[in-house]
Amino acid sequence: EEHSKKEEFWSIASQMKLLVDTPEKIWNAMENKQYLIAGQLYLLSRHIVTNLHIGNGAASQHLTQFPVLAQQWGAISHFKPSILQGCRDTLEGVSVSDEQFTESVSTVILLEGVDLETLVQEVLESRLSAVARHLTSGGSVRNQLADCVESIICTLDLVHNNLVTSNHVTDKLKHLCHNVTTMEVVSNAFKQETGLQSITRHLPTLVHSYHPTINSSLDLPNMTELCESWWERVVKTLNDNLPSTLHYVQSVSSVANLVKPYCQKSSSEWETVCLGVLNKKVHIWNDMLQGPINEHVKKIISAYIKDAMMATTTDVSEIIQNHSEADVSSFVWNLNCRKETKLQQKSEGFVDSVRSLCGDLNDRLTVIYNDIITYTGNPEKSRYKEDSVRAEEIFSHIHHVTKQTLVQVSEHILSSVPDEEDIAANSRSDQLTILAHVCRCLVQHTPQLQRLLTPRDRSKYSANSSEMYQCIVSAKCALLRRYGSWVTDVITEKLAALLRSEALTFAMVWEERQIKEESEDGGSVESKISLPVYSSSYVNTVLYALSTELYRIGCHGFTEGEVPLMLGELDDKIVQVYDEWLETAEITQNMALQYWLDFKYLTAMCNVSSSINTERNKKITAVVRRIETNIDPFDWDVYQPHLASNLHGLVRRTYNLYGAISVHSSTVQAIAASAARAAFQQNTHNVLLSNEMVSRFPLLPVRSDPSPDERSDDESSDLDHLSSLCRTISQFSSPVLGL
Repeated sequence: EEHSKKEEFWSIASQMKLLVDTPEKIWNAMENKQYLIAGQLYLLSRHIVTNLHIGNGAASQHLTQFPVLAQQWGAISHFKPSILQGCRDTLEGVSVSDEQFTESVSTVILLEGVDLETLVQEVLESRLSAVARHLTSGGSVRNQLADCVESIICTLDLVHNNLVTSNHVTDKLKHLCHNVTTMEVVSNAFKQETGLQSITRHLPTLVHSYHPTINSSLDLPNMTELCESWWERVVKTLNDNLPSTLHYVQSVSSVANLVKPYCQKSSSEWETVCLGVLNKKVHIWNDMLQGPINEHVKKIISAYIKDAMMATTTDVSEIIQNHSEADVSSFVWNLNCRKETKLQQKSEGFVDSVRSLCGDLNDRLTVIYNDIITYTGNPEKSRYKEDSVRAEEIFSHIHHVTKQTLVQVSEHILSSVPDEEDIAANSRSDQLTILAHVCRCLVQHTPQLQRLLTPRDRSKYSANSSEMYQCIVSAKCALLRRYGSWVTDVITEKLAALLRSEALTFAMVWEERQIKEESEDGGSVESKISLPVYSSSYVNTVLYALSTELYRIGCHGFTEGEVPLMLGELDDKIVQVYDEWLETAEITQNMALQYWLDFKYLTAMCNVSSSINTERNKKITAVVRRIETNIDPFDWDVYQPHLASNLHGLVRRTYNLYGAISVHSSTVQAIAASAARAAFQQNTHNVLLSNEMVSRFPLLPVRSDPSPDERSDDESSDLDHLSSLCRTISQFSSPVLGL
């Protein structure tokens, strides 16, 4: 009996020794993140306390010899929440190894007795929360995104490696759970303890051979569905939280550097993981990051382009306020221009302020474009790989935003135009022409704007730039029409005033011409007639004023249809002025002859309409008939062919004098071309190379220049510019310069 009491004493003492040593071992295990061992020690301690039945039976008599042990369970019991929290922290970590995952899962199952399916749901939920937490943790955006992506990849790897293999628990986790439930805790936890044999020798069998049991289910029947649902929630979480994280990334190139690691092609191992867990192939960039990041890039691009266009509208306002450069002709013939001002700029009729505005816009857009292609790749290269989808989406957005902002610029330009009453009262017509030049220059000298307006798929747009600049072209046309309307009103008012002031009382140039007529007896009779050979001074005054004004605004740089667009109503208004004046005018036959020549000449010079107007021709014919009623019919039969010849001669003599107008008149062009051909045919003896502009210089020799291949680059460029300028000047001569 005494021996039995000693054995009982030593048994209790051995268990107490384990209880005293357990807290330190649990601490060491938790510091080393060995939560499975810590959990096993906790369960062993609870088993020992339960086995001792503190306060009951004979053991309680011996416990009085160990007073400190009564509180030992209180020192051990608080470890359970800490162990569980450590396991959950491990399971939420960015990078978790398979061993850490299986041990943490096994520990939670041992301590809480939850089913594996419930625990997996909890783990997936916690890792989803961790993903959102990584995106809002602060610090470097690069690190935040890297932690987020790594956490997602790690989750799928853990599920694939430890939980999913044909919808069954993998051998790794199952084997670990089997070892935990069969291995003796004392031998495993205290195997490195010195004197283990002396301690375990007195332990009761229930303690020495103790091993935990798992009563919860380890089945995972709906694992794939859980993972698919989790993936959808991950994508939603990224869409909700990633924009706020990227808010601090303010350049497209920074975004490109940020996402570059995630745009690589998926490995075969990753595809295997996705097929095993989600039943589909998943790409981190295409299926998860591209959507929210593309939206952020679009916001940056929109802000870039809007800022560039806003700066342009500010520049437009400044040009309008300071329109000292409205006289383009002064700029063209100013020989003291800055060195960098080239002949081509003068030939196009763009003053420095307008060209500078478009150059600044082009420079801004160049910076924007270079920043964009760091993210999308260069669209001018035909080969696209992983960035093909995002490039298509981004450039489509660029095309849309650029057109939208360009519309706003055109609306700003039109809103800056004064109304007709203000133009007439304050002579603000210069603002119209300056704004029209701005529109022209935007189309011709902003290649980067054209590039941004061009869709990536070049089959979706026409090569005609006017289609891309439709709003700017429309604004330019509206400005030219309004300016042309103002010019037409001024010119026709001046014409009406001159007609009312009895203009034919001065500056009438007539000549005598000897003609032969058939007499009644069949012979010929010579006689002299006097006919006007030159237009009246009031007509010259009107044409001079119109030509001067057109050349002043730089019409030599206009395209073929822009001057007709401005002056399309001029000939109609001239016909209307003559028609109204003839209702009250009293004219003699000689006056009628002069007015016939004046009217025919004036309407021929101002026939700048690009289309055939039958109604207009009828009105001109009606006015001509009214003038002819003041001439004797028999005399008119004699005068008419000679007067028509005088009209053609007058047109040929003044063709270049009023070149700003005549070059756009189809009637004048036809007369000048026929005369030039006749002059050229009459001088076939000339063996020198003739100028190709036969309408003005039919006999002007052309020097033989070296071929373009023999010229230097600078010489070739200067000659091309000089040739362009000379060609323009010869076509658009101005009376201002006395040409």
